[in-house]
Amino acid sequence: MYTSIFFIFSLLSVSEALVRIPLQIDHALSTNNDGVQLKNVKDFLYYGKIQIGNPGQTFTVLFDTGSSSLWVPSENWLAKTENPRNRYISSASRTFKENGTKAELKYGKGSLTGFLSVDTVTVGGISITSQTFIEGVKTPYKEFFKKMPFDGILGLRRFSNSGEINGGEVVFGGIIPAHFSGDHTYVDVEGPGNFFAMSNIWVGGKNTNICSSGCKAIVDSGSSNINVPMDSADEIHRYIGVEPNCNNFETLPDVTFTIGGKAFVVTPLDYIRRSRSQCTSKFVGKTNRSHWTLGIPFMRVFHTVFDYQNTLAVKVGFAKSTD
Repeated sequence: MYTSIFFIFSLLSVSEALVRIPLQIDHALSTNNDGVQLKNVKDFLYYGKIQIGNPGQTFTVLFDTGSSSLWVPSENWLAKTENPRNRYISSASRTFKENGTKAELKYGKGSLTGFLSVDTVTVGGISITSQTFIEGVKTPYKEFFKKMPFDGILGLRRFSNSGEINGGEVVFGGIIPAHFSGDHTYVDVEGPGNFFAMSNIWVGGKNTNICSSGCKAIVDSGSSNINVPMDSADEIHRYIGVEPNCNNFETLPDVTFTIGGKAFVVTPLDYIRRSRSQCTSKFVGKTNRSHWTLGIPFMRVFHTVFDYQNTLAVKVGFAKSTD
C-alpha cells in the first residue's frame, strides 16, 4: 500500500514549486531533480539523503515529524567504539559558519549531545542557506550506527532552526490530490509539539469511553506504534482481545478515532504486527504519558497535511489515502 504524507511550511518561502520526496520499496537511495528517494524499512523507518555544505556532504537521515532539529555526526565524534558512516567536516565546506553553542536532544529512546553549526542544507534539490543544525558528538545509545541504517535525524515538526513494503511520499509546499479521497478534516494544533484534540475511541461498535472528555494527540512519522497512556493501553487491549497465537486475527475489530468530529478507522491489518504465528498490538502503553502518539499505523492509512501557511493558526488535516 502506498501512503502519502504532506507538509506545508517554511520551505514555501524558498521555492514556489513542490518538493516531492517519494518513498520507494527496496530501491537504492539516490538524489535527483524530483526530490529524495526514501526507503521504508518494514513499516518502521523512513530515511533518505540530504546534503550539507558546499560542496555538499551527503548524509542519510531519518525523516521525523515528531522532532524539530537536524543533526548529523561531527568529525569530532567522541565515542571511540562508535564509527559513524559519514561525519560532517566543517573545514571542507566553503559556506560553514561557526556557532559552537552546546546542544542536547532528548528522544523517546536515547539522547544526543553536540554543538550548533550553520551551513547550507539541501533537501530534494532545494538549498536552504544559513541553516542551523547540530553536529552530534555523543549518544548513550550503544552501537547506534551499527543498528540504525541512517546517519542522523531531520526533524520536520515546524521545521525550525532549533521485509520491506511500499512507502509513501513526502511533499513540501503543496498537496497531490490523486493521493487522497474526499476532503481533509483540519484541526488546530497548539504548542511546538503540534498537539491536537481527539475525542471518543470506538472498538468495533463499542464506545470505550476513552478520551470521552478529550485527549491530546500528535502524529509522528518517527514512531512505528500508536503510543498511549498506560491505562488507556490496557483498556484498548481489553476491547481488542487479540490472541498471541493469531487464532482470532480474522475476527478482530476495527478501531475508530474521533478527530474534528469525524471518524478515522484503522483495521487489524494496520494495528496488529504479525510475525510468523505470533500477533502483537501496535498500541503501546507508556508510563508518565498523558497524550497519544499516532504513529505510522495511523499515518499509512490517512493522508496527512501539516499546514504552516499561517504560523499563528497552524493546522493538521487528515483524509483517506487512496494509494
